[in-house]
Formats: sequence, structure tokens, C-alpha cells
Amino acid sequence: MILFAYSRNLAVHGAITFFAGGPHAEGATDFAWMVLIAGAIRIGFDPYWFSAVVNVASLLGLAVVLLRIARVRISTLRVLAIAGLAALFPQILAAAAGFAVLPDALLLATVTLMVIERRVAWASLASLVFCLFRPDGVVFVLPLLAFAGVSAKDRRAVGGRVTAFFLVPGTAYFAWRVHYFGELFPLPFLVKSDAHRALGFVVVHSMQQSFKYLLFDTAVLMPGVLLRGFRPRYLFVSLIAAPTAFYWMMRLDQNIGDRFFFYLPLAAAILLAVHWEQTTPPVCRTALRIGFVAWLLLIAMPFYRELRTFRDMQFNESKDIAQELSAMQEHGSMITTEAGFLPYYSGWTAYDPWGLNTPEFAHRFVQPEDVGRLHADVIVVHPDRPESCLIQPGWQAQYAGRTWQNLSRNLVIGADASQYELWLVSYGSEFYRRRKSWRYGEGDRECWFLLRDSPRYSGIADALSRHHGVGPPESTRLEQNHALHAAQ
Repeated sequence: MILFAYSRNLAVHGAITFFAGGPHAEGATDFAWMVLIAGAIRIGFDPYWFSAVVNVASLLGLAVVLLRIARVRISTLRVLAIAGLAALFPQILAAAAGFAVLPDALLLATVTLMVIERRVAWASLASLVFCLFRPDGVVFVLPLLAFAGVSAKDRRAVGGRVTAFFLVPGTAYFAWRVHYFGELFPLPFLVKSDAHRALGFVVVHSMQQSFKYLLFDTAVLMPGVLLRGFRPRYLFVSLIAAPTAFYWMMRLDQNIGDRFFFYLPLAAAILLAVHWEQTTPPVCRTALRIGFVAWLLLIAMPFYRELRTFRDMQFNESKDIAQELSAMQEHGSMITTEAGFLPYYSGWTAYDPWGLNTPEFAHRFVQPEDVGRLHADVIVVHPDRPESCLIQPGWQAQYAGRTWQNLSRNLVIGADASQYELWLVSYGSEFYRRRKSWRYGEGDRECWFLLRDSPRYSGIADALSRHHGVGPPESTRLEQNHALHAAQ
């Protein structure tokens, strides 16, 4: 939804901004994906359906490229079989949510194919497009292109092609974006690199998220390594080692369906495909059987959890409320941790306190005084479930350190009770709420703080009331009970 907002503003207003009329901001790091969707919006296509069509086409294209790498005859049955296997990983849910996971996978596989076939000019062009789709694509393509240069007989010619088709246009794009946004790095990079690291290097949670995929790759590839001596070490470095080291150093926000680790199962597929011709049928069968068992043990349960979460989060309350805000005669401003549905459908001026889309808070962590300074009509906070929407005994006056708990507490502290009134909106679907036996406003909820003297107060309150929002005094009572149970 955040990327769709940037795409719509580009299509309608000709500027890359988080909200219409706002400053240039680079929260949508997938530049080419944003431009592609903006073009679709410009000619009247719905961004949801366009994203779905491109992802499905990319899934089929990925199957074709893997068959090409394996030098296996392409047939409809084989393409559908590989596409079906790829769809059994949690990343398919990120694609269903609108992320460019499958176009990214297709582009990375294409770069690899072009390097294997020593078509350096095409590899360089595909690398450029991949990096425009994902700026962190550089951690994949630089080792691949470096190998292409080192292994070539005519290194000067290869270096010239890489320079002409990748380095020069890539540098020109980088210079343009620095000029356009006034930032050396995208805002999400600043936010995701602002994290506590074990031993000064590893973000522990990011490392933990990767383990099941690294174990899966190990299980799938080990028979080939032991029995057939899988050799192209540059592929292990380019597709597994280098990107894993990079992602271990980053805080992986919005990691829907483990989308940042799409490259690990893809790497296993590419490495199997590279050796497919040289691998005997018994080894192939062994690898596939081990792969299936590894999928059951490591991937199937996380996939089930992602499916349940996907179902839990299919809710329309935020969308419906935002559309009602959009219909109001005069738009206002909001500070919201939910930077997707609310800004996109309301069209209001929106500040993202986490910083992914608001430069000020990407460079420094939001503080309670920022809330008073911005004086927004409404503040929307989605706290961690044990956290409270009311100031609790023992809280500090303000918090430093970029964590979600510190973010929600700073916003709650800044939403002075003399100026703001608390409402509660249940988060997630009816299925989610009933599965947890929560009443409206209990459990997983959004805290809406309405500015009492805002000229838009009554319109916001009416919209919340029509969509099961819980206002005072019941909202205060629910939060007091919530804090009591959390303390116990």
C-alpha cells in the first residue's frame, strides 16, 4: 500500500511523494516497480490486479528460466510443476500482498543465466533492471558480474560491457536520485540499518529468521555437494553468502512472508538446475526426497502460520474508515504507524513516525515533543499487544533507541490527554478477533487519538463509531483492564 501511494502520486501529480503535495521522499525503494505500477495507474489499471498479473507472469517466467539453466526441454507441464513448487513457499503471500517478490526472483535468475552463458552485455542490463527493482540487488549482482570479468578470456572487453551497460547508467541513476531526494541512501535503508547488533555486526532477529531457509538449502544441496561435488563456488557466494551477510546486518521491517529471504530457496533451485545435466537420476531423486522432507520440517509449518496470519489481516475497517476520511469536505493531517491503508485511502497529509516515509524521523527517532509540534488531527498507533495506549507507572518521559515499543510509548506520551481523546479500533479480521475471543477494542487493536479541538473531530469520531470504534469512557476502561492483565 505504501508503494501504491508513491505510484499514484507519481502517476497523478508527477512527483515521488508519500502524500499528495508532500516533499520528495524515497520510501518506495523498488523504483522500477513503483514506475511500472504508476504507468498502470496512469492508463486506468487497478494496481492490485496489475501487481497480481505481473507476479503470476513472473512466476511462469521464473520456471522457464530455471528450465533453461538446467538445459531441460521447456514444456507446459514442466513450467506449471516448477511454478507450483515455487508457490509452496511463504514468499508467495508477499507476492499476493503486492510486493515484487516474483519479478525480483525472475530478474535474479535471469542475471544468473546470462552470466552462466557468458552473455555479459545482457547480464549487465538485467543486473541494472534488477537493482532498479531492488536497490539491495547490488549485493547479488556485483559478485556475479565480478566473476564474469575474472573468468573471461578477454577481461577488457567484459569490463567495457559491464561499465557501459551497468556501471555508467547505474551511477547516473544514483546521482539523479541523490539530487531528486536530497538523500544519499533511501529512507528504509537508514531505518533498517539503525539497529542493535550483536558483536557489532549481526541483527539477531534477522539472523534467526534466515535459519530455516539456510537449513533447507543445506538439506537440498548436501547430496549434490557430497556425491557430485557441486562446484560453482561463485554461485554459493553470489546467491547465498554475500546476501545473507548483508541481510543479517539489517533490521528487516515489513518482512511479509519472509520476503527478504526469497533468494535462499531460489538459490537452491538455481544450483540444482546448474548441475541437472551432470547429476544421475538416483542423486536427483535423493535430492528431491530430502528436499521434500526438509520442506515439511522447516517450511510447511511457517507457511501455515503465514497463511493464518494472511487470513487474520484481511480486514476492511481501516480501509473503510480511511475512505470516510477521504470523503470529508476538508482533509486534515495524521501521524500513523500504519503507513499503508490510512494514508493511501484517506489522501490526508500523513507523517510516518517510524521514518520509512518521513525523512525527519528516518534520521532521528521520533520523540513525544514531535507529536505536540505536528499537532495532527489524529494519531494512530498500533502497539505491540502487551503495550498500553495509556501512560503507565514506571514509563520514562521519553525513549531513545529505534524499537516498536519505544515508538508506541513516545507517541502515547506525546498524545497529551488534555488535547487528545482515546478511541480503540480492533485490528485484523472478524475471524482473527473471534479466534482470540476478543470483543471490539480488546487484544490486538489500534489506538486512535483524536484532537479534541480539531474542526474535523466530529467527522473522525462518526467514522470510527460506524466501524466498531470504541470511544470514551469505555476505551479508557478497556485499556486499564488491558494494562492490568499485561502486568499480571
